Amino acid sequence: MSLSGYAGKILSIDLTQRRTKTEPLDDELARAYIGGAGISTRLAWEIDPKIDPLSPENAIIIGTGPFSGTIIPGSSELVITYKSPLNGSFPCNCGGGRFAAFLKSSGYDHVVITGRSEKPVYLTLEDENVQVHDASDLWGMDSFDTTDILRQRHEPCSVIPIAQSGEHLVNVSVTHIDKTGSIGSGGLASVMGSKNLKAIVAVLSKKGISVAHPRTLRRIVDEVLARVTRYHRREDMMSGGAMAMTYDWIPEGVTARNSSILVPYPQDVKEILSQVYELHRQSRKKIACISCPMSDKDRIDLPGRGMTIYDTAIMAENAIMTTAPAFGHTDSTSPAEKYAEALGYGDLLNRYGIDRRYSFQGLADFAISLYEEGIITKHDLGMELDRSLGTLRKLVKAITLRQGFGDILADGAVRAAHRIGRNAEECLHNVIKGQFVTFDPRLYGLGPMQFAQMTFPGRCFGVAGAMGAPTYSPGWPLSAFIKQANRCGVPEEAISRIFTRESFNPARLTKHAEDFYCLFNILGLCHRLYISRFYSVDILAKLYTAVTGIEVTAAELKLASERVWNLWRLINYRAGFDRTHDEPPEIWFQPLKGVDKEYPLMDYFHTHTFDRGDIEKLLDDYYEERGWDQQAGIPHIHENQVLP
Repeated sequence: MSLSGYAGKILSIDLTQRRTKTEPLDDELARAYIGGAGISTRLAWEIDPKIDPLSPENAIIIGTGPFSGTIIPGSSELVITYKSPLNGSFPCNCGGGRFAAFLKSSGYDHVVITGRSEKPVYLTLEDENVQVHDASDLWGMDSFDTTDILRQRHEPCSVIPIAQSGEHLVNVSVTHIDKTGSIGSGGLASVMGSKNLKAIVAVLSKKGISVAHPRTLRRIVDEVLARVTRYHRREDMMSGGAMAMTYDWIPEGVTARNSSILVPYPQDVKEILSQVYELHRQSRKKIACISCPMSDKDRIDLPGRGMTIYDTAIMAENAIMTTAPAFGHTDSTSPAEKYAEALGYGDLLNRYGIDRRYSFQGLADFAISLYEEGIITKHDLGMELDRSLGTLRKLVKAITLRQGFGDILADGAVRAAHRIGRNAEECLHNVIKGQFVTFDPRLYGLGPMQFAQMTFPGRCFGVAGAMGAPTYSPGWPLSAFIKQANRCGVPEEAISRIFTRESFNPARLTKHAEDFYCLFNILGLCHRLYISRFYSVDILAKLYTAVTGIEVTAAELKLASERVWNLWRLINYRAGFDRTHDEPPEIWFQPLKGVDKEYPLMDYFHTHTFDRGDIEKLLDDYYEERGWDQQAGIPHIHENQVLP
């Protein structure tokens, strides 16, 4: 391997035969697909798209980027690709921590794990010493206890464990890197569990990563860090973490009853959350992924309660949720009690490895709604359901251990509805590609974050957050979107297609938001708002040249991102996903009912409503902007034009 910025090797591990193989990373592969999600996607092309996701033939592909292990701020992103048991897609999961840097320190850019061990095992990756260890003593432990024990054995190291949910092959499972970097929405933990793989441990080695132009890299990094230190919210981040940025992003209420109604928050919700945030700042110790200057993750010690919690941005969401009448709110609890409840609930989900944000909350609402409508009963469940936090905790445990009705819910909402029968599938409303919608456009307006939930390959998730705050929250002027579009490398000729004097086309803008987001995933750079805001496609191109020595323009780098996205789309097309799976759920065209108003599907600026015909036209615009076939929703280009 002659390119700087790369470790230079791909490691393959067959758990069935307990064999390992190392091969050099091909220069042309790296030039075409850059790294991270790019090379991982190319490697995933070799997986049979029709295999059972829980079969030994499914591969877990771990990818780092050329920025991983360097001094570039936020260069901690790890990418894991596999066939998802939740819906049969090929997701691209990302997480932070130390794993990417530690893996590259042993000389590996990518790891491909296949097969199935006869008994529980865990892997240690350290230089040429790749070992398979017995994990019988760890089986049955939660993810955090597993991490603690493996750190005692192998520190300095980085750990990707699974909890009981992965062991029980729960499709709504997730895991964490080093307790804080969540990764694996779509059932990665259950794929690991199907292989009897309890954990993957990357041990820090002494191999370094060489860069082509270290002085140039240092100069650009210093410029980025200067922007970080001048950022007006950085001091808040240092004291309050991600919650400092999000605790006051309060929508008008929380959706419930299968996304059919909007339950308002208490009138004093802002005051409650302000008090909760102050408690959070006092209890918090900041944690940062390797090379991150923002420290958005938390360790929280509650005096007198014996609780030590590790969490990320979902802390704010948990705190908001525990104030909501729809889920968990009790008028008698103080802000301190609400904070403790939010911590305890989040800790339970994290330790058990249940994906709250993208799976469990919608799944719980679906099950409770069926109970309230009499479609399922106490006789079916063995328990009563209500909208208390106590019920949610019971459901978490039942799903994790596949106990009773939890065994049905553990396979995800679509399969659960099919198994329940009794027209339950007709009650499954706000779902795209088997995944619950995270950002309801009736409440937020149809911006790129909301539209991207339809077009994300294989599963539903909004990717436009790398474009900055306007895609997250309402109320930003049109000029802010144009500014972010320029930062993200939207060509001038596309600007005229996307923006008018008064609004923008969310479908066409989504294409470019996805390309920018994908760049972070192929370079190994965090795409979260707290870091991505300091980068433009021009800066990324300069950093890539400084690291690798390959001269590249911003436009060329963006083109490489498109190449990766096209291949990713083709992989998921082979797995059965096409335009029909990009369709919005029918409930989007039914107004969300509030107490004294209704919320129809509208544009970001809430000036006009959308009907199904409008959304179909927007999908046409999206495929046209990408240069894809509009009927099938896939690239026109032939396979040999995206594969080296």
